[in-house]
Amino acid sequence: MVAKKIDQCMKPHGEEGIQTIKNMNENHKEISEFAFQCITITKNDKILDIGCGGGVNIEKFLKLTDKNVDGLDYSEISVAESLKRNKSSVEKGRCRIIQADVSDMPIENESYDLVSAFETIYFWPDIGNTFKEVLRIIKTNGQFMIAQGTDGNHPDDEKWLASVEGMSVYTSAQLEKYLLNAGFSSVNSFKKENDYILVVIAQK
Repeated sequence: MVAKKIDQCMKPHGEEGIQTIKNMNENHKEISEFAFQCITITKNDKILDIGCGGGVNIEKFLKLTDKNVDGLDYSEISVAESLKRNKSSVEKGRCRIIQADVSDMPIENESYDLVSAFETIYFWPDIGNTFKEVLRIIKTNGQFMIAQGTDGNHPDDEKWLASVEGMSVYTSAQLEKYLLNAGFSSVNSFKKENDYILVVIAQK
C-alpha cells in the first residue's frame, strides 16, 4: 500500500491520481507557506514551477508577479489539474502548463527568473545532471528554489526509502554540493524552526 501511494506521488494517474493531487495540495500547504517566506519575488519575475501537481503554487506565484508563471509536470493528470485550476490565467496567456520530463525540458536557455520545485526532487533521476538542465533554463542572476518536507533527517525517511526504488532524500549539505557542482554560484538553506521542512535557494 505504501509503495502504491508513493507511485502515485511520483506520477499521479487514473482516478486515484486526482485524489492524490488534492491530498498533496492540502498536505504540502505548510511547506509551501514556509517556502514563500524564504524567497523574494518581484513583479518582473517570470517563473516556472517544476512538478506543478495540482497547480496551487502556480496560483500563488501569479498573484506576486505581473509576468508569466508556467508549470511543468510529466503526469498527464497533474497537467490537466493545473490547467483547470489556473484556467483564467491560461486563457489570458499568462500561464502555460508543459507535460515533460525535468531531465530534458523543451524550454529555451535562460527563460526564467525563478524556477521552483516543491516536494519533487526525491524522484528526479541523475540529480547532478538534472540540476544542470534546470540551470540552463534560468536567467543570469536568477534563482532555483527547492522546498521539501524533510531535511534528510526526518525519522520517516528510511521507511519511504525502503518502500520505493529510485527515491532519494537529501540533506542541505548534499544539495549544496550538487547545486554548486552543477554551476550555480551560491546556495542558501533555510530550515523551519522545530520542524524538518527545508528550503534551499540557489542563485545562477
